[in-house]
Amino acid sequence: MTGTLVAGAGAGPGVATYTAMVLDGLARAPERVAIRHGEGAVTARECLETVYRLARALAAAGLGRGDGVTLLAGNTPEALLVRPAANLIGCRVAVLHADRPVADLVALAENARTAALVFDPARGTGAARRIAAALPEALVLALGPSAFGADLLELAAPLSPAPPAPAYRPDDVMAVRFTAGSTGRPKGVRRRFARPPRPELIAASTFLLCTALGHGGGTTADLALAAGGTVVLQDGFAAGAVLEAIERYRVSRVYLPPHLLYQVLDHPALPGTDTGSLRRVTYTGCAAAPERLAEATRRLGRVMHQTYSLTEAGPVTRLTPDEHLDPRLLRTAGRPLPDTEVRIVDEAGALLPVGALGEICVRTPTAMTGYWRDPELTARVLRDGWLYTGDLGRLDRSGYLTVAGRRDAMAIVDAHNIYPHDVEEPLLAHPAVREAVMFATTGRDRLERVHAAVTTAPGAPVTERQLHRWMQERGGPLCDPTTILVLPELPLAETGKPDLAALRALLPEAEPGSGEGAGSEAGAEPGPGPGPDGRAQAG
Repeated sequence: MTGTLVAGAGAGPGVATYTAMVLDGLARAPERVAIRHGEGAVTARECLETVYRLARALAAAGLGRGDGVTLLAGNTPEALLVRPAANLIGCRVAVLHADRPVADLVALAENARTAALVFDPARGTGAARRIAAALPEALVLALGPSAFGADLLELAAPLSPAPPAPAYRPDDVMAVRFTAGSTGRPKGVRRRFARPPRPELIAASTFLLCTALGHGGGTTADLALAAGGTVVLQDGFAAGAVLEAIERYRVSRVYLPPHLLYQVLDHPALPGTDTGSLRRVTYTGCAAAPERLAEATRRLGRVMHQTYSLTEAGPVTRLTPDEHLDPRLLRTAGRPLPDTEVRIVDEAGALLPVGALGEICVRTPTAMTGYWRDPELTARVLRDGWLYTGDLGRLDRSGYLTVAGRRDAMAIVDAHNIYPHDVEEPLLAHPAVREAVMFATTGRDRLERVHAAVTTAPGAPVTERQLHRWMQERGGPLCDPTTILVLPELPLAETGKPDLAALRALLPEAEPGSGEGAGSEAGAEPGPGPGPDGRAQAG
């Protein structure tokens, strides 16, 4: 830890950096409300002064260029602003979600090479103690009064609000983002300071952040601030609170994984809520039923926006609001963004013809520089400028991408390949089913078995036996899962997509296939994978 603010070591003229983009956006309209949280409001000027004071406090604590800061917090103004503060003095930041199992948090903090743990005493004190015990040399700093760790806000309060000189260089690692780990252990993705943002994603807006800060919603919040907009923070997702915030604060943008979007659509307050301010409802994350997407357009307006997005690459494709009016396109993930190329290859890496199913490869200026502390996996996934995603899909003649499923989410049953969409698509066609997800297990006999979990529409009960009969008729015997769990709600990971490990834990103990999950870590988990109907998994 250097604890030094290096004058002149920033991006330099002509080099755009992510941190400078956010801070410049705050400086352009300093008197506007930049953050709303609860009943409080923070101006852009106050945000800048907080960032600069926090940066000086972190440097005074001995942190500097190349050190790792791990943030364990919810959606608060302090958590949002401590990230650019740490970046300003050259630190890389890893954001962890307090709802992860504590053992996972400890492992991720160790992997991130944490020099300082910054935590929210209202949410993460217990986990912070466990992490600190495992990392005795790490500084422990609290975002507020705490009996454990120094109060970073108190340390920052008397310091100068003048901007310190940036201590980072464009090619330094700005952030380590961990993938969801839905098919294996989470992997750290390296992000540089010089990561170019996509201009089409930056727009002055009032953005509602109701999902985890460490994933796509946090990036969108940064882009809103960079464009001169406002971020409305909610500590967690609740459909009623989301609707209330949309009406009260005239929210124009919100990010909702499909399972959260469904809860908004099903909430009894929706018909009486003024949602006319909405301009973009972005969804990624997992399966989205075309029928529900059409319903969303009918009820919310021409605002639906899909991206096929990877932690390793950022947004790759988009399906625009106007394209959502064509029912044929609702099963696709849209077309590639500008400056982005998508191709489909076979197992040997050879280019496949239009319409053929193969691995999705991506070339984009926003791709990662590699995995954190994993050069072997980086070499397998990044080849000749292309990112091999591990997702299977096909391109049509118009350039629309349909995502069939993750390569390692496929199950082999009676020598047949079964993909998530083979199971989820027929289930989602049942009138009582609102959500469906396929998952696989490998039993003690080493045979793979397919399972599914569904939730049902309010007032539309359905039994497992009825769903098996439906699957026999619609999907055929091979696609009829061994077990179909009918649940009140799906367990979700912090990214908002189904938690497959939690679903496997719900299987009956006597289930012969209830052993380890199917799928392999041999290739990669290049970001969360797609679900059925061409739906993309978010990063």
